[in-house]
Amino acid sequence: MQIDDADIGGARVRRVFRSGNEMLKSGTMLSADEVLAIPAANRRALREAGFIEIFPRGPVQSVGTDDADSQMHIVHLGGGKYDVIAGKKLNADGPLSKEEAEELATRPLQ
Repeated sequence: MQIDDADIGGARVRRVFRSGNEMLKSGTMLSADEVLAIPAANRRALREAGFIEIFPRGPVQSVGTDDADSQMHIVHLGGGKYDVIAGKKLNADGPLSKEEAEELATRPLQ
């Protein structure tokens, strides 16, 4: 599935590969900014070879009344685990349960 750059919400690494000096392991979540930092031809090759699964921007929750333009995305990782993304992964300590992800997504960005 082809997704326009403006509609990219992020990506999930499906197969291990090296990006610069960093080894990206299967299951690693990439933010939209990280995906867009990969040159378009390389990004397309990684997607077509099954190294990354690019996903579109998903359902969005506005955060707070003072920050109405901020957006958070809850991304299902499989196995009942979720990440919360707002330009970067907010749950740096690891995947969350659905309830934990929904609670984190309702907190104002700081």
